[in-house]
Amino acid sequence: MKLNKRYVRSIKADLSFYVSATILTMVTLLMFYLFYIAGTGINKYGDDFFSKYKREDATFSTYAEIPDEELSALETKYGVTLEKERFAATDEDEYRVRVFSPNEKIDLFEIQYGHAPEKNGEIIISAGYAVENNVKVGDKLAVNGKEYAVAGTFLRPDYLYMVENLTDDYKNVTTFLLAYMTPEEFEDCFGGGSINYKVIYGKDTDQISFRKEINENYYMASYLSADSNMRITFVHEQADMFIMSSWFILVIFPLVTVALICILLGRRIRAEQKLIGTLSAMGYEKSKLMRHYSLFAAIPGVIGGLLTSVCALILSRPFGSLGLADYEPMKPQFTLPVWVAVAGVIVPTLIYWLAAMLRVRKLLKEDTVKLLAGQVGNDAKSRRILTKSKKKVGFKYAIRQLVGNPGRSFVIFLGIFLGAMIMAFGYSFIDSVKAVGEQAHGEFGTFKYEYVLNKLEKGTPDGGEAMMILPFEDGEARRFSFIGLDGDATLWNLTTTDGKKADIENGFYISTLCEAICGVHKGDEFTFRSIATLEEHTVKIDGVIRNGYQNYIVSSREKIADITGLDKENYNAILSDRSLDLEKDKVAETITDNSFEMQMRNMLNAMSGLVYAFIGIGMIVCVTSLYATVNTMLSENRHNISMLKVLGFENGRIHSMIISSNHLLLIPGIAFGIAAAYGIMAWYCAQFVEIEKLMIPATLKPFSIILTVLFTAACYFVSLLLLRRKVDKTNMVEALKDGRE
Repeated sequence: MKLNKRYVRSIKADLSFYVSATILTMVTLLMFYLFYIAGTGINKYGDDFFSKYKREDATFSTYAEIPDEELSALETKYGVTLEKERFAATDEDEYRVRVFSPNEKIDLFEIQYGHAPEKNGEIIISAGYAVENNVKVGDKLAVNGKEYAVAGTFLRPDYLYMVENLTDDYKNVTTFLLAYMTPEEFEDCFGGGSINYKVIYGKDTDQISFRKEINENYYMASYLSADSNMRITFVHEQADMFIMSSWFILVIFPLVTVALICILLGRRIRAEQKLIGTLSAMGYEKSKLMRHYSLFAAIPGVIGGLLTSVCALILSRPFGSLGLADYEPMKPQFTLPVWVAVAGVIVPTLIYWLAAMLRVRKLLKEDTVKLLAGQVGNDAKSRRILTKSKKKVGFKYAIRQLVGNPGRSFVIFLGIFLGAMIMAFGYSFIDSVKAVGEQAHGEFGTFKYEYVLNKLEKGTPDGGEAMMILPFEDGEARRFSFIGLDGDATLWNLTTTDGKKADIENGFYISTLCEAICGVHKGDEFTFRSIATLEEHTVKIDGVIRNGYQNYIVSSREKIADITGLDKENYNAILSDRSLDLEKDKVAETITDNSFEMQMRNMLNAMSGLVYAFIGIGMIVCVTSLYATVNTMLSENRHNISMLKVLGFENGRIHSMIISSNHLLLIPGIAFGIAAAYGIMAWYCAQFVEIEKLMIPATLKPFSIILTVLFTAACYFVSLLLLRRKVDKTNMVEALKDGRE
């Protein structure tokens, strides 16, 4: 007898198992591949783009303008590249424009479509706004009351993540855009405009001395390093998050799926114990039998791994594009590294091969007589369950199947659990992002408008409450805001986590987000420094204010004046419960009470494709894994099905008897899957606080739970429906072939 002749025949007989096991391998590996491809592709693009277009190391502004000759002297003295950037902001009816005069050395732009402005009356605009609002080359846009022809669209390295204001938590390409015009047109339209300074440090630059000299001679008004600029850092942060998620997916989902397939392989090999016993009795060596069955097991790994690599190459661009939803319209190259493709074939194949080898090895340790009789692994005790009960045959049979075959029951439970977990995680992500907008509304305060001013004012504003807000950083250069309010302020949320009102006139309080990012708690001493002077200050934290969406310390205007050396009457922001009629050139930024909620809504709209793709994958995994497990169960019950047919049972009743025990696993499988999904979401929210710059509340709403239950149950019953024909095709002759089990 040649064992090689069994391959084709055995594969045909168990084709449904090999197909479902291959699909499971593909789907779970594909999730890892695609997230990994997206992350590595974005990272490489970011590195290349930043280098090619001279990304800044920092942006700063000063109260006194630095003369051009002094810029050259500073460049020589400190070994830096330094450039003065001129810009202006203007509000039109339906959008806001930030206009630049072109730079020559730092933060250059890349034309995506069209050409750079060549004459007055032409502008180029940021690509994200053009795509979102369907603006084409040749269209007209109003800027500062004048019509301009759109000559092209562009990207620039410090705006790949299009955040309008650094206090925002999500991009805005709906009502905000950047524009370039010729230097002559900029001068005619805006005069000198506002000024920022861009710097690229050399390898040996003494950055501290450089910043101190700028502050001493020109008084630094603001300083933002590239490492703290979310418009820049988000490129790598989100890409790294994709890569981290891919490894997380690799550990959780394929591991569970591979475990499921290994268990199924073991059960299928055990089902062939009579043949294995026969072959052993005929003198076949153990090593040969182990190799023979391990080759069967390797099929899903080899085929699944190869097909996944092909699918990943085909889907890398469309799936990678889903990962670009938060960015400007970048064009990375998404490719599957050869070593990842090879590992995707070798690793699951090796695991399946080893699982089969070990299972056959374990069987061959049993007595050959027991193998020939098919008695290994058959629990005779289960047949005595409920023998004295007067319950119906169908009920007793279902309980015996469930209790007497714990391994088989666990595999079916695992299939339900896996599908429910993936789907519930997708819905939990949606609910959690929605909860951010809903919850933040109450944690900000009762103000309707926050006006951030271009310069310091004195006294008390008309129609609102004064606020002093300045940027600081901790010892690890993590930025936060230092807020000063009057003791009678009512519009800002000053309720601490223990339910009391913060005594800002006599203490310092931090937000829960600042507590999480900086690791400082109530009663701790917190040392931080001015981003302008780099002077260090230490204060004792007297409490924590519940606000997981703004990173700040708050105290009185008098205390912030003592630390900064400013006048205690100074303010640079106004909180108001109504719209104020302020001069446009005095307002740098206007934040409304629903701005945050709108940002979260935009985030969901942008990421919905990725999330729903994830939910769809969960449904495929659920149907396929249940099909594989229940198919294995029906194969193992072939003799019993045949016997029931001999006894006159109809196909529908047989199907109900054989399958009904699994219904008892549906609810616990779904419940544990939902609980695991919520736990994973809570972990995810805790891990990415510093990247996302907000505390996402892990949420799974009742409606989402209902959807998860319904979809998982639907997947379960669809898989049973697909397998119904297996009962119908089982012949009564099976009962006469092998004798009693």
